[in-house]
Amino acid sequence: MKLNTAILLVLLLAGLAFTVTAFIQNTSPYVKVSQLAQRAENVHVALKPLKETIQFDMRSMTLAFEGEDETGKVKVVYPKGKPNNFEMASQVVVIGSYRDGVFYAEDMLVKCPSKYQGTETTQGR
Repeated sequence: MKLNTAILLVLLLAGLAFTVTAFIQNTSPYVKVSQLAQRAENVHVALKPLKETIQFDMRSMTLAFEGEDETGKVKVVYPKGKPNNFEMASQVVVIGSYRDGVFYAEDMLVKCPSKYQGTETTQGR
């Protein structure tokens, strides 16, 4: 095998190994509230926001609220302002880490109810 071919093959394998490692490190699984203590770093949690717990600090642009799933409740702190339509959200997916009983969200996806849900009509027979 020629030296140039061997160098190219080594560089290709190193690039592939780097890509796979970066992908694995940046993958974040979905977890339930009850699993947060075991998998505290870089996770997704799907929650129903509890409307009565919503607090928004205009000075720091920090949103804090409690959210729940079928396994429990957790306090969420999101330092990037209040997302559009947050009050109408039926579910949010928070992405971040869990420390000291609080989930610190780095990103948030807001899922609003569809405008087509709940509009069943009864047609005459």
